This record gives sequence, structure tokens and C-alpha cells, in this order.
Amino acid sequence: MERLKKIPIPGQRILRSMIAVWLCMLVYVLRGRQGEPLYAALAVLQCIQPYTKSTRAVGRKRIIGTFIGAFWGLALLLFEVWLNSRGHNEPWLHLVLIGAFTGIVLYSTVLLKVSETAYFSASVFLVITIKHFDDVSPYLYAFNRTLDTIIGVAVAEIVNRVHLPRLRRTDTLFVSAIGDTILGADRQLTPYSKVELNRLLADGAQFTLATSETQATVRELLPGVELNLPVITMDGAALYDMKTMEYLETVPMSEEKGRRLKAWAHEAGLPFFSNSVDKNLLVIRFEALPNPAMQQLFEQKRKSPYRNYIHSSLDLDRGLLYLLILEKTELLEEKYRDFLALPWAGDYRAVLSASPFAGYSALKIYDAAVSRRAMLEKLQARLKPADTVTFGSVPGQYDVVIESADRNRMVRELKRRFEPVDLRGWRNMFHS
Repeated sequence: MERLKKIPIPGQRILRSMIAVWLCMLVYVLRGRQGEPLYAALAVLQCIQPYTKSTRAVGRKRIIGTFIGAFWGLALLLFEVWLNSRGHNEPWLHLVLIGAFTGIVLYSTVLLKVSETAYFSASVFLVITIKHFDDVSPYLYAFNRTLDTIIGVAVAEIVNRVHLPRLRRTDTLFVSAIGDTILGADRQLTPYSKVELNRLLADGAQFTLATSETQATVRELLPGVELNLPVITMDGAALYDMKTMEYLETVPMSEEKGRRLKAWAHEAGLPFFSNSVDKNLLVIRFEALPNPAMQQLFEQKRKSPYRNYIHSSLDLDRGLLYLLILEKTELLEEKYRDFLALPWAGDYRAVLSASPFAGYSALKIYDAAVSRRAMLEKLQARLKPADTVTFGSVPGQYDVVIESADRNRMVRELKRRFEPVDLRGWRNMFHS
């Protein structure tokens, strides 16, 4: 049963490819079985893409490549007819000319500045001149080959653009956690979720994230996802615009709170990373890397262009958004209890969690005013949505609880809520 759960559900691209191939067979029958449906089906399989824009681009390449290949295929056939009329019909000459003309085909795509169509052009040329050279009417074959390709591209365009009628709730703000909500056990976004999420965003879904991660980690976890709205990062300590690369809101500690927190960490013998924002740059300062967990984290993250590590004892408490402590689990749990017992602990928000390093835990300490809910209210004030729906894995804290990210549950639920199937949404059936 557990193995069956891991079997992926067929995606829309597979379903659309099946439908498109069936339509190609239908067109072939309606044409009185003229031409070769194989080439229409191959064009369909190449043109059915995750995104509509991709379908258009691949279709354009396919058609241009077919015309170029067919043109030079006919040119070679006419040239050989002329040679035959003068008594030059040696078999080896045909093979030599095929090689020479292949070079001409490829070079013509360069001259026409469509070199991306070179493969399609050469493929069509070779099929015409090798496979169908002895046909009674190779010219008719070249025409049908081109027509079959155009049919395949047209079918792919139609199938990729037509959708069920759906109403779009573009006035609703959808906010999701990352962790177990949108990422699988391998901390990866599935291909389906990535494609479908980008499509929903392109169709007007107001979707963003609320996470304890920094904006740099969000980029690493969700590469290629075109987030249009600001993201709530660092557990609510910052609101970051992924497109303009700007921190729109931050909740730093006062210098007094920062100095007091730093003094406590020093007294407790706990090394730390101090995270702050300086001129729209994420700055991470540290005094030392005394344990393997801090060393590994530093080595993993330091090469990122979105993080700036500084080895210094200065300015550790300036504009501090949060302190990150990595220490052995047993010791850190003890220090965490000691911290909560301090008379001024209420001025801060401390979060103890597991770390990716065996035997070590992580303690993040923010200002008491920091929370995802508070930052979400600031985002709502900016966007003024009619409604807000939150997704997360903790019962009682989110509108929609996603118990497991398996089988793309979060994105499927987002799709169901953003664009429910409804005949009133007939205008949205054809995507541009």
C-alpha cells in the first residue's frame, strides 16, 4: 500500500498528449487517410509543453524547420532530376549530394537567424531525400509532410489552450507555508507543482509564502517559481519582494534588546549567527565557528549571492532581526529552558527546533513583536484582498491544513479554491 502511494498520478501533459494524438488520428481519417499521421503525432508530442508560451515557441520552430527542410529536399530532388536527364544517375552520387545538402540546410538556418530550428530542418530534409526518394511523387510527399506537421502543431496549440470553464478568485490572497506543506520529504518541489503553480500565478492567483526561512533559502527551495507578491520570511521578521529584491518591511530589535541578547549568549557560552538587513542586503555576522554544525552551515550557504557573511565581533546587535544558535541538542534544550526563565524573556520570541545536522538543534530568537500573523496583516494592508486563505501543516493555525505534501496536495487545493469549475467561467476556457 505504501508503494502505491508513491506512484505518481499522471499529469495533465500526459492526458493532453493522449487527446492530441487521438485528434491527429481523427483528422487523418477525415482527410480520407491522406498523408502520414505519424508526423502530425510527433509534432504534437514535441509541442505539448507545460506552459502555453512554450507550446507556441516549439510549434514555431517545428513549422519553420519543416518548411526549410522541405524546401531543400525538393531542391535536391529537382537537381537530381536534372542530372538524370543528362545521364548522371550513379547511386553513389545521390549519397554524396545528401551529405552536401545537409550542410546547406544547416547553414541556411544560420543565415536566416533561426539556428534553433536546425534539427527539425535537417530531419525533414533527410526523411524526404532518403526514405522517400524513390516515391512516385516525392513532391507530393514533401507537401503532405509539411501539412502533417502544421496539423500537429495546430492540434497541440488547441489542446494546450483549451481548459474547463473556471471562475478565478483573483481578489483572494492565498498564503502557504513551505516545509511539509508544499515541499516533499526530499525538500523538493515536484515538477507538477512547479508547472501548475506558475500557471496559476500567470492566471492571476494572488499567492505568496510565509516561512521561517530567509529569502535566500526560498530562492533555493523554489527555483523557477515566478512569485509575484512579497514573501513573508524569517518567521515574520521581514517582508521581501522577490522581483525588486527589496525588503519592504522588517521588525528589528532595539539596540538595547540586541546588546542584552548578545550578552546572554556570551555568558551562556553559546556561539551564534546574527541576522540583519543592511541596505536591502541580508547580512549574517559571526564571531567564530566552534562546532561542526556551524561550520557545515557556513560552508553550505556562504557561496549564495543572496547572503553576506561577515566574520566580525562588531555590530552583532545592530538592526538584529534574529539570533541563530546551533548547539548540541541536550545542551541547547537546557539553555533554552534557562532563557525562558529569565525575567526579560518576554521581550523576545524564542523558537527551538530540530536542525539538519545530526545531534544538533537550532534556536532562533526574535523580537517579541515578530510573528507571521502580524506581518500578514501588513501585507493585507498593502494588497487589500477581499479574502485571505492560509495553508499549513499545523492544525488550528491555518485555514487549510495540509497533513502531507505528497501527491501535490497543496497546489491541487490551491487550484480548487482559486479556479473552481463553473460554467460561468466560460471566458477562461481558452488561454492566451
